[in-house]
Amino acid sequence: MNLGLLEEYVLLALDDDKGQFVIDSTALNYGFAGAVLLELAFRKKIVIQYDQLNFCDDTYESEIALNKMIDLLKEKQNCGVQDCIKFLAKRAEDIKEDTLQHLINKGILKMSEKKVFWLIPHKKYPTTNATPENKVRKRLDDVLNDEIRTTVHDIMLLSLIQATDLVKEVFREADDYNKIKHRIDEVTQELKISKSVNQGMREIQVAIMVAMARTVVPETSR
Repeated sequence: MNLGLLEEYVLLALDDDKGQFVIDSTALNYGFAGAVLLELAFRKKIVIQYDQLNFCDDTYESEIALNKMIDLLKEKQNCGVQDCIKFLAKRAEDIKEDTLQHLINKGILKMSEKKVFWLIPHKKYPTTNATPENKVRKRLDDVLNDEIRTTVHDIMLLSLIQATDLVKEVFREADDYNKIKHRIDEVTQELKISKSVNQGMREIQVAIMVAMARTVVPETSR
């Protein structure tokens, strides 16, 4: 079963049993935004040059989440990466819901709902088929251990995991998480990939980190 970057990121960020996301909403929202831009860059829909996003191909894909964001981003031609990240992060709920539904349709997740205090609906998305996610985790382990050839897709996913502080969740069995983070840095720097995709990946990763830092600083400085 083939999964896109956005789908893999969602699975890794979800607790399999509880069906809830394991990182805070700020990191998650910027993670969704970054995943969309990385996916579009990987599929050669957009090119990021000198901090500017430009469309190369605005035809639709099979995922509703991506198509909605294509429509929105087309109206923001030549916008900066930071602005695009913030713009998409504000629409993260749509990205999340559409991607979750796509994974439900594939039989990987299910949706359960209960009401908190008998009034407020609360949805959970536990895993029904763990095989696809387990394969992703194994693949990423193999990449960091130099056991398989590293792909652009894996590099993008690793950069997203690093940027949104998902390392401990994804590499649960690791003894030294600082070592894992250092290895991710090595892999993302060493791989020879398309110049435009590589530049775009770097700028998106930095944009996520900067956006998250700016969100956290006002709260911690009070």
